[in-house]
Formats: sequence, structure tokens, C-alpha cells
Amino acid sequence: MKRIIDFLTKVEIILGSVGLCASIALTFCQVVNRYWLNFEIMWISDLALYIFIFTVYVAISYGASQKTHIAVDILPEYLCGDSQTKKYAFEIFKYSVTILMVLSMAPSVWRLLKRAFRYPEYATLIRWFNTSWFVYALGAMMVLTVLHCLYHIAAAAHEMKKIAWVSGREGKGSFDV
Repeated sequence: MKRIIDFLTKVEIILGSVGLCASIALTFCQVVNRYWLNFEIMWISDLALYIFIFTVYVAISYGASQKTHIAVDILPEYLCGDSQTKKYAFEIFKYSVTILMVLSMAPSVWRLLKRAFRYPEYATLIRWFNTSWFVYALGAMMVLTVLHCLYHIAAAAHEMKKIAWVSGREGKGSFDV
């Protein structure tokens, strides 16, 4: 499972990096065209925006893989102190709440996905670009975020189990020197 998670994380960072670089390059080209060449090409701005939106979706799932989360950092420190077990329990709670929040949006996103598959929508300035891909990417981001959070929950539970095993073995002569 770790190999799959690591592979997904690498794909996410590559897609995010390439998307961000492409969005920056297209925006730079548009600025050059608009202000230096006095020739604005409308679809460049649209394409840069579309790539940036996709990059944000990828960045959200990548953030989940790296254990970055919108949370107040002082709360875990205050609640858990120096206890590793409490910190892992807090992580399990935090990622469980994240999964519940993402899954609470699933019915709405599922309706959007079904509609996007049934009725594709195309951009106005870039006529060949199917903007329904944003909805597909939103669904993929949700799945990847839940997958990463489940992996972190399993890892935290495994660490708690190791701590419990070690503390259960202490005093029985197994670690005495």
C-alpha cells in the first residue's frame, strides 16, 4: 500500500508542479502580449485559469498526502502535551473528521459528475476545451484526499499499537540492559 501511496504522491507533485509552471508561463505570455505587444489573445487567460484550477485540485490531494491540514497548530499541542499516543489519537480524529467532511460533499459532487458525463460543457473562447474536466478532477481530488487520510489513520493506529506493545513489554525484562 505504501508504494501505491508514494506513487500517487509523486504523480500529484509532478502534476501540481507542471500545472503551476504552465499557469505562470501562460500568464506571463499574456502579460507580454497585452502590455508589450498590444495584442491580447483571449484564450491564453482562459487556459491559464483552467490549468490553475486543476492544479489547485491536485494540490489539495497532495496536501492530504503530506499531512498538511487547515488546523490550528496550538490545539494539538495543548490537548496532547508530550504524549505520543494522544498525538496519534488526535491525528486519527482529525483525519476522520476530514473524511466525514469530504464524504458529506460526495452526494453533490456525484450529481455534478453524472451531469458532467451526460452533458459535457465546452469553453467559450477555447471551443475544443471540455470544462467538464474540472468536475472530473474534483471527483478525483475527493477520492485521493480520502485515500491519503485513510492511509494516515492506518499509520497512526499502527504507531499507537507499537507504543502500546512497547509499554506493555516494559518492566518484563525484554528491554532491560
